[in-house]
Amino acid sequence: MEWELDFIKFLQRGSVPFLDWLLYFITQFGTEIFFMLVVMALYWCVNKREGFRLVNLFMVANLFVGVIKVIVRRTRPYHFEGIRGILEQTSGYSFPSGHSDNIGVVATSLTMQSKAKGYFKAAVIASCIIVPLVMFSRVYLGQHYPTDVLTGALIGVGIGIAGYILFDKILGNNEEKIIFAVLPLCLLLFAAAVAFYAFRGETPDSLMNIAGTYSAVAIGYYIEKTRIKYDVKSDKFWHYIVRFALGAICVLTIKEGLKVLFGLFASGIWRIIFDFIRYFIIGIFVTLLAPMLFKKLKI
Repeated sequence: MEWELDFIKFLQRGSVPFLDWLLYFITQFGTEIFFMLVVMALYWCVNKREGFRLVNLFMVANLFVGVIKVIVRRTRPYHFEGIRGILEQTSGYSFPSGHSDNIGVVATSLTMQSKAKGYFKAAVIASCIIVPLVMFSRVYLGQHYPTDVLTGALIGVGIGIAGYILFDKILGNNEEKIIFAVLPLCLLLFAAAVAFYAFRGETPDSLMNIAGTYSAVAIGYYIEKTRIKYDVKSDKFWHYIVRFALGAICVLTIKEGLKVLFGLFASGIWRIIFDFIRYFIIGIFVTLLAPMLFKKLKI
């Protein structure tokens, strides 16, 4: 750990406001907000199946990272003398890096999808630029150690490649049936998060958020594919713009509005239970309610 702390201190000696803000901007590509924007664009405007595949890979990768975090419980670098949390102080544990995992699985999944669309080389080059930049930003900003970001990226890229291939091989054209595996898993995660809080007094937000989002996405996609059957293709380009803008505004309102509302009276174990509910509602809206709305509006 000592060499990692020294490395972060070395990087932060070159800290200037412009570089701080630039890397803070770059680090946003590893956030759940960026992932949500990518999924919404993909699911509502390009291909629902590919959007659903990306959500599955992202959830599995985040599950691995979340479990490792609560087992290892590594303290973040900015808690040590001589290291700053530049422009932010991320909560939770440090190892492995969730941002690096996020951008790794998103970039890999989109790159794999690009094989059939003729821009595979461009996607590979873009991924080889953005993934290391996000990894570097996490270390420079004092949020992670080098081994955190390397491990996180390896998990994201590994699950992105293996999961992309296995998704087709195992599920074929019946990907909606993954619900029968996802729901028991999410129930187990919910119980584990509650037990973790009961025995350790800590709130494992990541596990509860995964349980809420993943269960909702599985249910929403199953109903949408078997009952609603919304066709994302349109001959009017403005349809795509309106869908994305309208849907994104609704998701942001739900996400932040419920966060404020629940925060008024939720604390302790109830806070993470309400987080489960909040992320469940977001997942249902993205996969089911939004397509129903778009179909009703004929856009």
